[in-house]
Amino acid sequence: MSRSPQELLRCTASALLLVAAQPAFAAADAQRGEVLATVQKLLDGWREADPSKVDAALHPDFREVTLHLQNGMWNFTPVSRETLIGTVGKIDKGSWDDRLVDPQVHVDGPIAVVWSRYKFTVHYQEAGVAHAAAHCGVETFQLYRQDASWKIVNFADTHADTCP
Repeated sequence: MSRSPQELLRCTASALLLVAAQPAFAAADAQRGEVLATVQKLLDGWREADPSKVDAALHPDFREVTLHLQNGMWNFTPVSRETLIGTVGKIDKGSWDDRLVDPQVHVDGPIAVVWSRYKFTVHYQEAGVAHAAAHCGVETFQLYRQDASWKIVNFADTHADTCP
């Protein structure tokens, strides 16, 4: 079965568009990878109790907001950049373990958003007994690209003490 010249032209044009779009898809994937790497640097800094790693991931105007579900009510708790970095400097290595579950990344020019479910485990000892209390919820990270690198400007999470 032969195709008409119009059908051949449409097929050829479609193939050329797909080939031409490949670099754009690759660039978008690379940007999403850079955004996730910045978020992972923050989470690694928490896990490693490394204030300098946390500092490197955060924008100078960073702000954190936690919504903690207690007694059926959501309590709003803001945390400053300095408080977060100072707290990380006081914890033991390995005591905080924040794991993202299926993060979604959206990038548009110099702004990016990461939305993910998470499980955060706090490892500690009490009276010689090891504990690993966990909470879950949703975390969002808002990032800006500044001087060719991504920085986390805002972090917000929901904090429920029961995990599915």
